[in-house]
Amino acid sequence: YQTLIPHGGIGQFAKSFVELMTNHGIKVDIVTDKEPQDSEFVTSIKDAGANFVYPDTSLPYTTHSAIFMYGDSYCYERMANFRNAIVKALSTNLYDAIVCNTYESIQVATTLGLEDCIQVIAYTHLESQIFKDTKNPFLHSVNDMMRKQLEVSNITIGTQSKFNQLQFNNALELPIPFTEPNLLKEFHKPREGVLFIGRWEEGKNPELYLDLIEQTKLPARIITHANVAKKFDDRLKKMGIDYQIVVGVTGKEKIDFITGCRVAFNPSTVESYGLAFLEQMSQLPTVALEGMRWLENFNSAYYFITTKKKMAETVLLLYEQYENASDWYVQGALTHILAKENDCFHKWNECFNEFEAKQSNSKTAKICEHDTVCYKEFIVDLNRNILCIDDIRSVLTNKHKYATIYTDDNTYLSKDPNFTPVENRSGLQLFEFI
Repeated sequence: YQTLIPHGGIGQFAKSFVELMTNHGIKVDIVTDKEPQDSEFVTSIKDAGANFVYPDTSLPYTTHSAIFMYGDSYCYERMANFRNAIVKALSTNLYDAIVCNTYESIQVATTLGLEDCIQVIAYTHLESQIFKDTKNPFLHSVNDMMRKQLEVSNITIGTQSKFNQLQFNNALELPIPFTEPNLLKEFHKPREGVLFIGRWEEGKNPELYLDLIEQTKLPARIITHANVAKKFDDRLKKMGIDYQIVVGVTGKEKIDFITGCRVAFNPSTVESYGLAFLEQMSQLPTVALEGMRWLENFNSAYYFITTKKKMAETVLLLYEQYENASDWYVQGALTHILAKENDCFHKWNECFNEFEAKQSNSKTAKICEHDTVCYKEFIVDLNRNILCIDDIRSVLTNKHKYATIYTDDNTYLSKDPNFTPVENRSGLQLFEFI
C-alpha cells in the first residue's frame, strides 16, 4: 500500500515505472497488501495502464503497531497479505518478472518457490538495504535482515545508481524513470523562493532548512506530506516570512510549483538515492550539505555543496546569480538528466532479457492438453478451492512451448503463431475454447 503514497521514492517509482513500461508495450500490474482507496494518484497510475491486485480480505496491522510502538519490525500480517495478493494475481495472469518495491515484499516473493520461473527483482529503496551505518525507524536486527534477504540465490538486485551498484557483488543499475517527464522541459517564467521537498523527519533535516530561511529571510517554498504541513506552517508564521506549502502534489501542480522556485536546498542526511534532489537539480540550482554519502549518486558538476555555517551565504549568492531560468539551463544539468533518462528503458530491458526461466520437457502437464487457452479460464477449470504454487509453476515451466499474448486483463497461451485474442468489454473472449 506504500506504493500508493504519492510523495516519496516508492510511490514515485511505481508511477514512473508503469509509465515507462506502458510506453514500451509492457503490461504492469500493481500488487498491494490491501485495497487501494480512490485518490488522484491511484487514478493516475490506472490511467498510465496498470491494474491493481489486492487480497479479498486483508489482515489488520493494529497488533503489529502496538507491539512495535517505537522501533519497527517486519509486519507479518502485511507479508501474509502480500502473499495472498501475489497468488491472486498469479491466478489471473502470468508474469515475466516481479519487481519488489518494498522490503517486506522481497521476502515474500523470493520464498514462493517461483524464482527460477519468474524473475524476482529486489529494488533497494532504503539506505539500510545498502549500508550498515545508517539511521532509520527499524530495529537493528531488522536492518540486518533487510541486507541478508538480498543474499537469497536466484534473485536480481536492482538499485538506482552506479554508486549504489558498487556496494554489491551482484547488483544491476536499474534507474528510477524520471518521475515527472514534463519536468524535463524548459520553463521560462518568474522564479522566487527557496524550495524544500521532504517530510518532517530527522533524515530530511527540515530544522536546518527553516534555520536557513530564518537567516536569509528568503521566501520559503515547501512540498511535503499533509500530516506534517502544520509543523512547517506554525514555524513559518512565527518568522513572518513569505511562504507557500503544498502537500502530496503530482503532475502539473508539482511541476508548476518546482519551476516557480529559484533555488533548492536539500539538507538530507539519509537517502538511498535522492529522487527529490534529481527533480530539483533538473530545474534550478540545488544546494546540499558537504560530506553526504548519497551525493555520490549524482554528477557534482550540476549541484552545489555548503556547510551549516556557510549555507546562508551560499544560497543568497546563488539566489542572485540565477535570477532567471535560462541562467540555470545553460549550465547543462537538464540536458545531462535527459540523456540519462533516454537510457533508462534500455537498462531495464537488458535486465529482463538476461533472465532465463526454467523449462520443462515433460508433456504430461495439464496445460499441455491445450493448443490455445486463456490462462484465467484454465485456472478456473482446475476447480481448486485454493490455488497451489505447483499449479502455477507447472504452467510457467511449460510456457516456452507457447506464444504468450498479454492483453489489458488476460494472458493467452497459443501454439498458433497467428492467434490474436478478441475481447469484449468485460475482458473475456467472444468465443469459447474447446
